[in-house]
Amino acid sequence: MTKYEAIFRRKSVRRYKEEEIPEEILEKIRHYGAHAVGIRKEVRIKWKVYRASDHNVKGMFQVKAPYYAALYSEVCEDCRIHAGCLMEQLVLWLHTMGIASCYQGGARLKHDEEEQMELMMILAFGYPSEALERSFVDFKRAELKKLVKTNITLGKVQKKLLEAARLAPSALNQQPWRFVVTENRIHLFIRRPGRMSYEKQLNRNLFQAGIVLSHMLVTGEELWFDLDYQKLDSIMEKAIQNYLYAGSLILQKY
Repeated sequence: MTKYEAIFRRKSVRRYKEEEIPEEILEKIRHYGAHAVGIRKEVRIKWKVYRASDHNVKGMFQVKAPYYAALYSEVCEDCRIHAGCLMEQLVLWLHTMGIASCYQGGARLKHDEEEQMELMMILAFGYPSEALERSFVDFKRAELKKLVKTNITLGKVQKKLLEAARLAPSALNQQPWRFVVTENRIHLFIRRPGRMSYEKQLNRNLFQAGIVLSHMLVTGEELWFDLDYQKLDSIMEKAIQNYLYAGSLILQKY
């Protein structure tokens, strides 16, 4: 199974076996991202893997799992989008190895010390004690027509990229994103946060924008579409109602 195939089968898992994962896989997780498709490869990141026995992960709605992966990043422009892009690729890669996972948006670390870097997200993972996969019809997602605004007829490339994006996971399945599509560009917008906890909501939505981009970039890599992520000055000041611009994918040739 490839990461692209995992997009259409993976689901969040909340029940795990107390079975150890081989150390060589844990070591790959600690260095994951060196060969992943990211949007800001110059951004410094660091992965840490914790065992449940470390008792270092806590927080609301925490899933009890044998392992947790924490992703740290330097704080800079697009760092949260980049982090979401990398962690979702880890999620898909783990699925191809028969390892389940679940994002822990409300979790935190008891001892969180990583100089000049910030914790982006924690991921619970391990071998599942429930179904690892679901069928395509079991995905509860909005239809593309509710997520996409366009004045053109979508071609085969756009449809494949957007269908993969449509299946991206999000907190409470809210899908806080919308797309504006032109002939060779897909512009991504994220929901504008409310006044309460504005920064926290914005950071979460930016991370989830990275998850969406990850699905499209993995699709492009699998199907040989040349894609380039950019922030376009011509779009920066534009917005659709209640949404903020998060970046664009340029289809170089198709």
